Amino acid sequence: MSRLLERFTLGALEVVALSDGAPDRSLDGFFDGAAPAEWTRAVGVTSAADAVPFNFGSFLVRGDGHTTLIDTGFGAHGRSLGVPGGGELLLRLAEAGARREDVDRVVHTHLHVDHCGWNLDDDAGGAITFPNATFHLHAAELAYWTGPASDTNSMAAGARGRINPLVAAGRVQTFEGSEHALYETLTLLHTPGHTPGHVAALLSSQGQHLVVVGDAAHHPVHFEHHDWVPGVDVDPAASARSRGLLAALAADRDALVTGGHFPILSLGHVRRVEGGYRWQPV
Repeated sequence: MSRLLERFTLGALEVVALSDGAPDRSLDGFFDGAAPAEWTRAVGVTSAADAVPFNFGSFLVRGDGHTTLIDTGFGAHGRSLGVPGGGELLLRLAEAGARREDVDRVVHTHLHVDHCGWNLDDDAGGAITFPNATFHLHAAELAYWTGPASDTNSMAAGARGRINPLVAAGRVQTFEGSEHALYETLTLLHTPGHTPGHVAALLSSQGQHLVVVGDAAHHPVHFEHHDWVPGVDVDPAASARSRGLLAALAADRDALVTGGHFPILSLGHVRRVEGGYRWQPV
């Protein structure tokens, strides 16, 4: 099982990895384009059905004058999953010493329901969970999930239910283009493929860098095999390109890399090697 909370520092920033559910589960379905014998060997299991630690995670960032939450987990619904920490993100925030009122920025890597669930608090009649926060996401992400292009996507109802009330309340800010400097410590990078407006977050402080990859990678091995594509990705070719972009960025910046679905705490570097890239865990 993944741990449920862990802290680390990046220059002057404190980053807290928070879980909203930490199951052990099979990774079958995350590596389309690879034979089972290939990806199981790379992941370190003997069968596609073998369960490994997984996570539904968010990241709390403090130290730059803001309290930023990157993704908001499953929401109260996560308790029904029957997994350790399911639906307990607000408890993890309290353990990290943060109140919901402290969060002034929420960044959405994308709007799958396991990343935007706590936008609203079902225990409080659907009230906005973070009453002082502005919610940031790519314009293409909002347009996809709230427009007709996603009408046949089974995840559309969940996404619309968690973002439309915030749009109506005037709490959502979108950006366009390939990158957006939200603050001097936080840049959002358009990395489409998993969803049309998926973004990764680049944190920078005192010459140190961290890439939070969202669902551009569900496992570190994705940085070594960009063409092993999660089956849920809406654009597999764009997904592979985005992993290549992030691998190059991480290698060029000597950045730490982590992801919300990596077990807590998974940090690593992506290194250039002959013919590609290699994940180097820290």
